[in-house]
Amino acid sequence: MGKKICVVFPGIGYHTDKPLLYYSKKYMMAHGYEIVDVTYGKLSGQLPEKIQKVFDDGWNKALDCLKTVDFSETEDIVFLSKSIGTAISARYVAEKGLKVRNIYFTPLEITMQYANSNGIAFHGTADPLVNTGELTRLCEAKNIPLYKYEGGNHSIETKDILWNIRTQEDIAEKYIDYLNF
Repeated sequence: MGKKICVVFPGIGYHTDKPLLYYSKKYMMAHGYEIVDVTYGKLSGQLPEKIQKVFDDGWNKALDCLKTVDFSETEDIVFLSKSIGTAISARYVAEKGLKVRNIYFTPLEITMQYANSNGIAFHGTADPLVNTGELTRLCEAKNIPLYKYEGGNHSIETKDILWNIRTQEDIAEKYIDYLNF
C-alpha cells in the first residue's frame, strides 16, 4: 500500500486553524494521510484588487514549499484549498500533471482557469469576492459540483453561530461522501 498525501493550501487570512480547513485536515489525518501545509508568509497585494499579484506571489511560495514533496509513489493525493489557495492548487495539479482529488473551499473565479473536473467546491452566496452566477457557470463548464450556502460570506459563515455549525456539518458530510473512504 502506497502512502497517502493531503496538501493544504490556505487562503490569505484563512489559515488551517479555521473551521473549513481545521476539520477537513483532522479528517484526513484520522484516515492516515500525511499532511503537507503550504505556507505563503506575507503575500503582496489584497483581494480582489490585486488578485494576479497575490496569485503569482502565492504560486511561487507554494512551489518552494512543495519542492521536496515526492508524489511519485502515492496511493492517493487530496488537495484541500481555500480562496486564493484554490487557484494555486488547481494550477499545481495542471502544471505537474498529478492525479488529485480537490476540495475547493470558496474558490475564486481564477481557479477555474486551471481546475479539472476532479473536485468539488463550496461557496457562500454572500461572498463579496466572487460572483455566484459566474462561479456557478464556470463550475458547470468544468463538471465540478458546486455547493452553495445562501447568505454565507467568504468563510461560508453568517452572524448566526448555529447556522455556521450546521453548515460546517453539511459541508463535512459532502466532502466525506466525495472522498468516500
